Amino acid sequence: MVTQTERDRFQAMFKKVDSDGDGVIEQVDIDQMVQGALAKTTAPVGCPEWRRVTDLGNKLWHMLQQGADTNGDSRVTAREFVAAYRRPDFRDEVAIPFELAFLEMAGSDNDGKISLGEWLTWQEAKGLPLMESLEEFQQIDIDSDGYLTREECVQHVKQSYAAQ
Repeated sequence: MVTQTERDRFQAMFKKVDSDGDGVIEQVDIDQMVQGALAKTTAPVGCPEWRRVTDLGNKLWHMLQQGADTNGDSRVTAREFVAAYRRPDFRDEVAIPFELAFLEMAGSDNDGKISLGEWLTWQEAKGLPLMESLEEFQQIDIDSDGYLTREECVQHVKQSYAAQ
């Protein structure tokens, strides 16, 4: 059974991916999301990080299409999207690595951590409100040291996709 909180969270995620707002996700939506986000980074086109995120975006589409596109029309509805994201294999093999690749690109000084400033800059580039981004950072920063570690981010992403 999907809770209202879970439904709202997945609906918000679906809207972020459905770049043209037509109510379905197609490969072009994933491509636009990935390339749009990459354009907001300082990573040069073709660098290893850029290729990694692009490859993970392609994997995201293929896993969505293979595991969620139940009628084979190369379009993923919101219901199909939620079903895919609730599967542990999809979450662990695709969603978490995809999100972590983007988060790691936010850490511009390559210290393995994301500072509050880096986080806020990245969230602002994605169009998220400042206060919401600050609150999310504080929730993720379990040890309250002012930095997000990879492990803190992994736990946050897993928790975000876990059934409530």
